[in-house]
Amino acid sequence: MGSPNTATSLLSRSPDALLSFTATTANTLLPCSKQRLLTHQSLPPLPQFVSSVFAKHRLPPSVMLISLIYLHRLKTRLPRQARGDFDTPYKLFLAAILVASKFGAECGTGLTSVQVARMTEGLYSAREICLMERSFLGLIGYELWVDVEEVKTFLDRFGERIEMEVQEVVVEQGCRWWEDGCEWAL
Repeated sequence: MGSPNTATSLLSRSPDALLSFTATTANTLLPCSKQRLLTHQSLPPLPQFVSSVFAKHRLPPSVMLISLIYLHRLKTRLPRQARGDFDTPYKLFLAAILVASKFGAECGTGLTSVQVARMTEGLYSAREICLMERSFLGLIGYELWVDVEEVKTFLDRFGERIEMEVQEVVVEQGCRWWEDGCEWAL
């Protein structure tokens, strides 16, 4: 890292590219049933669902990026024979953003199961969200730590597709703020 007055920041040039990549990642983790069950009839298409959840809570780019890293970790750990239901990509996405927001939270500011349930407009209950979170944590082996080097490696590989990059910026000690879609002091 840089001097004491610099921090690593994320610059997202296109939230749409990030959201599209997130939906594609969640949708291609494992083969899933194409048949909607009666309980899944009200689910919108996954890209619309991801955009809606992102917009409702104004998720920071860092949460979205960490959730992508978690989803890629999951993909490497899934057994070949793993299969999912129609709504498995939705559940994986929700669990990933919930866990990522808690990982990056300061002073209890991460998402809660109740907040995520509200973002789904009743499609999933807080109890179902809790179960998704626990299952997701087990699947990734509770491997939650993401450091700046891992972020840089991920962005070296996918940064152009998600239109995101890492920058070093000068900041006041402990300062964190939003500006033009950027979250400073990652």
